[in-house]
Amino acid sequence: MSSLIPWQGMLPDGPILEVGCRTGFLTEKLLRQFPEREFLIMDSSSEMLAFCKQRLDEEGLLTDKVRFQLLSSDFFSAEGEERFAMIVSNFAVHWQKDTSLFLQRSTDKLLPGGLILCSFPGNHSYPDWYEHCLKLGLPHTANPLPDVEEVAVKLSMGPMQIDYYENDLYQEFDSSLDFFLHLKRIGAAESTLGKSLNYKQFKLLTDHWDKQADDKVKIKWHIVYLAGKKDLI
Repeated sequence: MSSLIPWQGMLPDGPILEVGCRTGFLTEKLLRQFPEREFLIMDSSSEMLAFCKQRLDEEGLLTDKVRFQLLSSDFFSAEGEERFAMIVSNFAVHWQKDTSLFLQRSTDKLLPGGLILCSFPGNHSYPDWYEHCLKLGLPHTANPLPDVEEVAVKLSMGPMQIDYYENDLYQEFDSSLDFFLHLKRIGAAESTLGKSLNYKQFKLLTDHWDKQADDKVKIKWHIVYLAGKKDLI
């Protein structure tokens, strides 16, 4: 949220769109930071939308300025008059089939001078998973993650000024199984490619990974923070 403060007085008039609200953690902060703005809150899950709405209600932030809508696959490709002063997304855009295309279409919904801010795990996340699968001759079933350079180049082809930075974060787990269970808990275990290991393969992978680890299984998350400003036309 601190990265938003310098931009707060520079945004054009207009509503703010959040893509992928999930539990409403970021939504709550946005509403407190921009109390005068109208909001459109979107998520691909109706359950998460309901959860977010309840959270905002409990915090006294639910007003007639806040709208909720289920995110459909054609929302950003559809013609429509509504444009946004800012589009914000936290750990959601990487679930799209083509992240670059999704973000390109998102910027079409920005007002001139509008801002897009998003964060997502990049393609250098959890390399140990890939390396262990390679050693064992097992399919690597992790979902493909965006290449930030490709995303930035494609976005820069439009009327956008793009900047980004990358940061590696590390998380420790008692075992590789704990890591996979964590992915399931945060809703990141479903394969977008339809790949999976059978029980024997999965057991081989987790046993090997745990034996190679020094006490804890250390997972690298390659986090990308991307900002774009639409040119004044």
